Amino acid sequence: MTVLLLIASVVAQVAGITAIRAADGLRRRGWVVAALAGIGVSVALMSRALRAGLPLAVGYGIWSGAGITCAALGGVVFFGDRLSRTHLIGLGLIVAGVVTVYGAA
Repeated sequence: MTVLLLIASVVAQVAGITAIRAADGLRRRGWVVAALAGIGVSVALMSRALRAGLPLAVGYGIWSGAGITCAALGGVVFFGDRLSRTHLIGLGLIVAGVVTVYGAA
């Protein structure tokens, strides 16, 4: 159950962060509302996962690391962002960290 809550929380976080980018500096109100909703849902789901027994260090590490990686990839897919070799190495290290934290839990 905690894993599903955590995954849903990451998905909501990435949706919210992507909507922030689409909001164009808070000029597009619909995207602002979507961003706030996504972030709010993400925090609520993370809170439920923690309450269900997910350790904070594991949950937050995965939540933030997976969120950073997925948001970066979302920028590439939806907004044409370019990632350098250094960016990709950094994201790979984040993924390795998330896998390590999850595996140690």
